[in-house]
Amino acid sequence: MNLVPRFFLRFPAALAAALVFTLGAAAADEDAVLRAMRDELTRSTTQLKLENLAPPYFAAYRVVESTDTSVTASFGSIVTRDRVRPRHRVAMIELRVGSPQLDQTNFLSNNIFGSFSQSHELPLDDNYTELRRQLWIATDTAYKQAVEQLAKKKASLENKTRPDQTDDYGSEPPTQTTEETPRLKVDSPVAEQLVRELSAVFREFPAVVHSNAALTLSEQFTRYVNSEGTSYTRRETLVTLVVAAVAQAPDGRTLESNVIHYARTAEALPAKVQLLGEVRALGQQLTALREAPLLADTYNGPVLFEDAAAAEVFAQVFVPRLVASKRLVFENAQFESMLTPQLENPFMDKIGARVLPDFLNVTDDATLAEIGGVPVFGTGKVDDEGVPTREVKLVEEGRLKTLLTSRVPSRGLLKSTGSRHGGGPTPSNLIVTATEGLTAEALKAELLKLAQQRGKEFGVIVRRVTNPSFRTVRDRALTSNRESGRIEPAILVSKVFPDGHEELLRNVEVNGLTISAFKDIVAAGKEPCVYHTPFISAGTSGSELISLAVPSLLFDDVTLKQPTGAIPKPPVAKHPFFDK
Repeated sequence: MNLVPRFFLRFPAALAAALVFTLGAAAADEDAVLRAMRDELTRSTTQLKLENLAPPYFAAYRVVESTDTSVTASFGSIVTRDRVRPRHRVAMIELRVGSPQLDQTNFLSNNIFGSFSQSHELPLDDNYTELRRQLWIATDTAYKQAVEQLAKKKASLENKTRPDQTDDYGSEPPTQTTEETPRLKVDSPVAEQLVRELSAVFREFPAVVHSNAALTLSEQFTRYVNSEGTSYTRRETLVTLVVAAVAQAPDGRTLESNVIHYARTAEALPAKVQLLGEVRALGQQLTALREAPLLADTYNGPVLFEDAAAAEVFAQVFVPRLVASKRLVFENAQFESMLTPQLENPFMDKIGARVLPDFLNVTDDATLAEIGGVPVFGTGKVDDEGVPTREVKLVEEGRLKTLLTSRVPSRGLLKSTGSRHGGGPTPSNLIVTATEGLTAEALKAELLKLAQQRGKEFGVIVRRVTNPSFRTVRDRALTSNRESGRIEPAILVSKVFPDGHEELLRNVEVNGLTISAFKDIVAAGKEPCVYHTPFISAGTSGSELISLAVPSLLFDDVTLKQPTGAIPKPPVAKHPFFDK
């Protein structure tokens, strides 16, 4: 594609890595697959019907052909050199039976979720006849399941009021689109040498007890056709480099951090000299953190989240609320009472209400290729349903204007914003702007002013927050709880004093960042930090890589404290490399 399209990631295997591969089939071969898809789709929509049961009113085939390879190194040695799926072809069969007003989707029965999408392995050989046969089998299975689910849904609704009276599917005009990115070309020996050298940097840091460097390279080619005449082909590429390291403080508490880079091609990664410098800085950072003190007492007061930390907390707490959700129909009343509070998005009832201070605006724009000269990764001409993408103004002067939607209507949000990726609506390139943005110096001064007003000896600046997709150490006590305002652990935290000097803190837990806390943001920076992160759509296990541009954010009242829970014991013996 001309602009980098959306890419379905496979996390948390994000620390796996990649080398070279070639995907793909020649244009003539791709035509064979598309021809099989179109021909079988036409036959399915005209002939697929059981006696006295509804035929499909909508059908779509999405065939995804992917190739992934990987290489991982630790302490200078190759650990894995995997070709997880040298070439893989899967068809997603999407059927809706009934009518757009009421179909089998958005329904949770006792044994299965009422979905309209089923996956099926397809042969790699471009044999038109066999492809037709496989699509026929998969479609037949999907149809039988769909009519069963529709019957259960109708029975469930006989004795209850439908919780969301909107239609189950909306209409969109057909589109035909082609998107391409350059093919991935990587020199395997060069890639292996890169991860060897990056991982070997940790031989300089005895404080680091575990580390690795991983390079992943993936390519996908998607073909899509539906019964309304929409079609697209899309080639997607992604290169991910992750260097992760873990240290232990003298008291046994773990400390972890990482260096992460995304690119469209291997050549677009930063130069090796820059990467080596970043990894060395990572080792230095963990060594310094190991000797840093814990918070002596719980801190309640103003906290400045700078750059990447601001983007991460925005992604963890605020961004999931920006996608529309439709209330499920449940067959089981117990499931309904238990799951509905977890699945409901409170922003569905806040259109027009203030959700941020009046100096902040939020826009989602999948048409952008870069922000401030930095490439972004949520870009594409159409979404997964073939609906054209566009700029969507979500928050204006602090007030929520709309939410991101797919073709599934929900209360008050009846049209798609071209935002379906993976299992549902997903952000693409999310931009937060401040009409009264402050410089870094002015923000720090405002932090100290607020701290003084609250009778604090110091303010607190958070510069890094753990990305949940790349956590190496898992501790149940540290698991995020969004409703209580508990997010992933902070990595880089400093006390800042009135005279300007700073003192590093370690193992800081952040509480109090509920969605309502964002209304009380005191100030924001002038310049946004462009940040990339996996976003998990509600009800799915897959992730979409999205990009955010978020300025530093100064919160009025945040709780910081030491983490609770069991503390692992440090190794009994020294690391053998450093025991000399």
